[in-house]
Amino acid sequence: MKKVLEFFKSTAGMVLLVAIFVGIVVHIITGNFYTAYNISTLTRAASFIIIVGFGQTIVLLTGGIDLSVAAVGSVCSMISAHLMVNVGLSPAPAIIISCLMGLLFGAVNGAIIAYLKITPFIVTLATSEIYKGIVYVITKGMPITGVPESASKMANGVIGGFLPNIVIIMAIICIVLTVMLKKTVFGRHIFAIGGNRNCAKIVGVKTERTEMFVYCLSGLLAATAGVLMSCKLASFQASIGQNWVMPSVTAAVLGGTSMTGGIGGVVGTVIGGILSGVISTAITLLRVSSYWETIVTGGVVIIAVVMDAIKGNAALKDRIKRVFIRSR
Repeated sequence: MKKVLEFFKSTAGMVLLVAIFVGIVVHIITGNFYTAYNISTLTRAASFIIIVGFGQTIVLLTGGIDLSVAAVGSVCSMISAHLMVNVGLSPAPAIIISCLMGLLFGAVNGAIIAYLKITPFIVTLATSEIYKGIVYVITKGMPITGVPESASKMANGVIGGFLPNIVIIMAIICIVLTVMLKKTVFGRHIFAIGGNRNCAKIVGVKTERTEMFVYCLSGLLAATAGVLMSCKLASFQASIGQNWVMPSVTAAVLGGTSMTGGIGGVVGTVIGGILSGVISTAITLLRVSSYWETIVTGGVVIIAVVMDAIKGNAALKDRIKRVFIRSR
């Protein structure tokens, strides 16, 4: 019971309560929110962002950021579709090769950031443009259609009539990453770098190698989401992944991952991704203009970041308390 109460006092716990509350309000108004079909659709759509968000979360835990996740997802989606359609490779090896390419693209980011000590924001912004350009140079913006039905079924399949395969894949990845972060030396090193990079280096943490592996993992997860999306659509579209950067950061931050590093986890990212999905679904069901979605999501992120800043700054807490005491 104590752990449950502590969870609901955390950022992720409060976000989960908000998501449930919003769902209840929308269901009362429309009568359509808490239905098997709607929940299945919501979780399926959110799972792609959450998988990308997992990689973003791990990068944020080190105090970095990865702005190339969208472009990596797109280019690896293109590679998988090309291998299956134009080369005639069977889905399994095509998907594996494409995901490994994502790991390679992440390694490029990680090597430049970790060993050349260049700011992650600049590096990943630049490589994002390069990877995006590769897609348009090769495809000229044209789709690649004809992905095999077996690959499409993998992403679109449903178990028990309501549980999508993509949600199961996302849950498995979440479990693996949770164990990695909490039970392995590599996971402890990630938190150590985000907590205090200099101290981590002094106690023997190989900060450069760990940081490089983190970006490799982010690239691998972005590629996984991109490949699964091309399987879901049974084709490659140049627009795949183009809007994944902000939602992936949003899911991580709403889930309680600190932008300054050292605090957070992938379970919170699942909750943050679900809230984003709830907001999107609520706006659709309420027949509100979709333009409001970005405004509402941005507002929620600002609130979450401010709360995170207040929690992590004792001096700011005292200042706010004094303001409230004076106002009384």
